[in-house]
Amino acid sequence: MFRRISALIIVATAAASLLIFAPNLDLPIGKLAASEDLQVKAKNLSLVCPGAIYQNDANNIGEFLQTGRASISRDFAGPTGTELVFEDEVFTVLDPQGVAAQGSALLTANQTQLVASASANGLAGAACQNPSSDIWLVGGSTATGRESLLILRNPSPVDATVDLQIFGEEGLLQLQGLTGISVASGKSVVLPMSGLAPKAKTFVTHITSKGGAVAAWLQVKSVRGLQASGLDYISPSMGASLNQVIPGIFIRGAADAAALAAANSDYADLAQIIRVFVPGETEANVKIQILGANAKTFGTVIVQTLKAGSVTDVSISGLTDGDYVAVLDSDVPVQAAARLSRTNKTKVPATDFTWLQAAQPIDGVRVISVPAVGISKLSVVNPTSAAVQTIVVAPGSTYRFDKPAAALFANLILDVDGMVTNIPVIDYQNAGGAVKVSVR
Repeated sequence: MFRRISALIIVATAAASLLIFAPNLDLPIGKLAASEDLQVKAKNLSLVCPGAIYQNDANNIGEFLQTGRASISRDFAGPTGTELVFEDEVFTVLDPQGVAAQGSALLTANQTQLVASASANGLAGAACQNPSSDIWLVGGSTATGRESLLILRNPSPVDATVDLQIFGEEGLLQLQGLTGISVASGKSVVLPMSGLAPKAKTFVTHITSKGGAVAAWLQVKSVRGLQASGLDYISPSMGASLNQVIPGIFIRGAADAAALAAANSDYADLAQIIRVFVPGETEANVKIQILGANAKTFGTVIVQTLKAGSVTDVSISGLTDGDYVAVLDSDVPVQAAARLSRTNKTKVPATDFTWLQAAQPIDGVRVISVPAVGISKLSVVNPTSAAVQTIVVAPGSTYRFDKPAAALFANLILDVDGMVTNIPVIDYQNAGGAVKVSVR
């Protein structure tokens, strides 16, 4: 008992001395330590291509197999210390020291595939993509005889979970099965849009991913009666803005298209359209100027008020054969794309089409690799001066835009035996630079 009492006295004395002689620790609550600037190297630039087109597996309903082979055009100009690796339709610039300035001048790539079969006919082209966690696809249809396949590719080392939003003429579509779509690392998923948005002739698709970043395209085709007659990819939109510029509306066979549409309503969609999406909650007052490349091509001006949250197809029919661009001005941000049809009644199939996205502004150096087949033309516009130019480029070449005095906009139009597709001029970059780090 005496020992226990002594121990308690000693503990109490020690505690009292700590209270009397404890140091004054001034620890501010809620304040961060001073932050430091750390230089972070941008992750290696990777471009993902969609690969060969997908067609229905005859032995497994709802399954899709890649058929044929896509031709890839690329240009790599990495400095000493960098290396380009290509595996499973993915280009990666290995840059361990971070010596390369990222952009299309470092790496640019695209693919094309000419398809002629009983189930698919047309020229499909697409730019290879830098994966993203937020993608918009403007275009497509699931009306009778129209197919849209959503291709999701995850080249990252971690799995991705993808959510979709689909907007139509009446706004956001309330549909099942649009969330929690799993795309495993290094894998692709193909989703028929007809199962998500059946019989929708007009829509826009928004893709967001968690985990790994993904690449996405819509593979779209037309079948008129028993004849497959049109095929292409829809590449990502450049985003919403007050001003949208769509170069490359190269109309050929306008008289043939009008004759086919007059004889058969299944050809009604040969009329050229501008698809406009108003993503906000305020209606858009939109002016669309169609500008010709020379004095012989007279364009038109269209003014419309478009509903908020909706997708509208604005017809630009009545134009004669020639080279045009579309310039859109809106009082609220919008997204836009043009469906360009190509018609020649002397050929089988007689039609093909491509979806032109609004172009990214060229305000610095841009490089595009030109496919090695067909006739390639760059459609270039300076919207400030309304100057429109068509530039013929050699197959298999590389075209370089040096920093222009004013921002330009351009799309590459490719024609192979009367079939048509387009390749956008894109600058590819991953973020790097200084970041602030606070330790607490």
